[in-house]
Amino acid sequence: MARKNFSELRKQVEARPGAAKRLAAKRAETLEEIRLYELRHREAVSQVELAGRLEVTQGAISKLEHSEDVRVSTLRQYLEALGARLELVAVFDDEDRRVPIHLGKDTAA
Repeated sequence: MARKNFSELRKQVEARPGAAKRLAAKRAETLEEIRLYELRHREAVSQVELAGRLEVTQGAISKLEHSEDVRVSTLRQYLEALGARLELVAVFDDEDRRVPIHLGKDTAA
């Protein structure tokens, strides 16, 4: 199999019809998503420091940051310990509609 360098492959991909639009959308989507540990790093907070704020172990923070399924209440506490607040939004792509979701009696502001 012949080898191609990355720049040649990129040129081929970018030359396809609609590629610029698809690539721009993918870049925007990627920028919108961030992993918890990346957010914590951006805030310059160590796992040990965050664990202290939440009164849990450093191992619990590591487990949470690598988990694929997190409880909303746990995520809310994690973000609050970083100085952020959690906002949930239901997105209806077929209608291009976004609806804020409020859980519990204390979350509506």
